[in-house]
Amino acid sequence: MPLRATLNDNDIQSFNYDYEGWASLKETYKNQSLIMPCCQMKAVPKTSKLGTQYFAHARRGDCDSNPETKEHIHLKFLIAKVAKQCGWDVITEHEGYTPDGEKWIADVYCQKGSSKLAFEVQWSHQTIDEYLRRTEKYTKSGVRCAWLFRLKGKREYYRSDFVESYLLPYFSFRHKDDEFVVTRYDTPIQDFVIGMLSGHLAWLPKKNDFLNTRICYTEHDCWRCRKPINIITSLDIYTSQDNFIETLPFTNDLVAKWIANHISERILWKCGIGTVKMRYSKTVGGEYMSNGCVHCDALQGNFFVTHELEYDNDESFINYQWSYSPDELPINAGWFFRGSRGRSFY
Repeated sequence: MPLRATLNDNDIQSFNYDYEGWASLKETYKNQSLIMPCCQMKAVPKTSKLGTQYFAHARRGDCDSNPETKEHIHLKFLIAKVAKQCGWDVITEHEGYTPDGEKWIADVYCQKGSSKLAFEVQWSHQTIDEYLRRTEKYTKSGVRCAWLFRLKGKREYYRSDFVESYLLPYFSFRHKDDEFVVTRYDTPIQDFVIGMLSGHLAWLPKKNDFLNTRICYTEHDCWRCRKPINIITSLDIYTSQDNFIETLPFTNDLVAKWIANHISERILWKCGIGTVKMRYSKTVGGEYMSNGCVHCDALQGNFFVTHELEYDNDESFINYQWSYSPDELPINAGWFFRGSRGRSFY
């Protein structure tokens, strides 16, 4: 059930027809030459119960093309239709080759200027290795590939159950309330495709991106001098548009070093926070980057930091903008849609 055919020696796409145009084609195709591209046999324009406009074989005959489910065809139809509405040139079941001669066929191929994007709808199970192998063929051909794959059954998943990689943009969907929804972002597939083609899907953060950070601290009493002080508990990371990325604990040695390198003692002292530096701990039998008392410089152990984090005490914070350097402080990057990383459980 492809979405394209040849009408009087001209390639046509079903999604390019409005309701009236499609109805007219149904009435007149018998008086014209309407051919299936897969086998050059006669074609029939049809409409499925899902509302999909597609072409079927007038007689199946000897065509060896693989059949597709009506849902798979419907999703291809929806993607192609909204991509066309977004101003992209769209071809379904588009065939191409890598420089080495490897063949690929994109469910929906979109192009605008020099930008080339293939959408693949994966209805059946496929291994990660196969996703990567097929994606690599597109990459070699200068085409970005995005996958939409079906989640079977009612099982719920964590976001961490799936690979998160810039090299493999793939997103699960389910049938929900009579429409297909990208589960991670709880967004209908049509809206997701529109957002993607409009630049609202982004891999963040990337090297040299400006990030907004918050050095979070909370009240504490120094164990030695008993005076009230503040200790740093964590580092919150946001995009430059203040979309949350992740929280890193101060107990991460790289976080403590980052704070020591970027936040001056003057600012720390003004906030009642002691200098962040290497101090010796009898408890651990060695030195580590630690909070200290702003009055007596006594080490404030990571035990106190963990305690404050566990009890979620009220916190204040210092704002600081930073040009992201993964070599200095690696951050867990990921796919953000319209500023959101999406749900962690779905």
